[in-house]
Amino acid sequence: MTTDMLETTVDKFIFRVRVGYLYAEAGVWVAWDVAAGTARVGLTDFRQQTSGDVVFVDLPQAGAELGGGQDLVNIETIKVDLAVPAPFSGTVVAANSALADRPELINQDPYGAGWLVELRPATWPVPGLLDASAYLDVMTRQAQAEAGQ
Repeated sequence: MTTDMLETTVDKFIFRVRVGYLYAEAGVWVAWDVAAGTARVGLTDFRQQTSGDVVFVDLPQAGAELGGGQDLVNIETIKVDLAVPAPFSGTVVAANSALADRPELINQDPYGAGWLVELRPATWPVPGLLDASAYLDVMTRQAQAEAGQ
């Protein structure tokens, strides 16, 4: 295990959480860029694994204003159609255009090249976001519930 990841095993699945990111219980990570005043957002390893292989991503346009909890991104996988909620209110600064041709990046590199959007939050810090350790606990309980444990 690398030092920048926490991980847990539930049933036969290994789920990873990147240290230094913040998390929403809905399975969304947030990486704050102090210099730019923006936050990069993506799906957690747990959320992408349990949702299935991504085949299509519908991203918002730059400039779109979103409220916390509103649909940020819509993802179609081989198993489900997934509406990803915005982890906080803000403005879309950029969307990951690489996902148009390679939506599988969400599965292959959820904490890196598979990022979804960059947002400029209405306020920062955002209350209710969890650090990696707290999210690992929440995610482990969610994974155990899905596995029937």
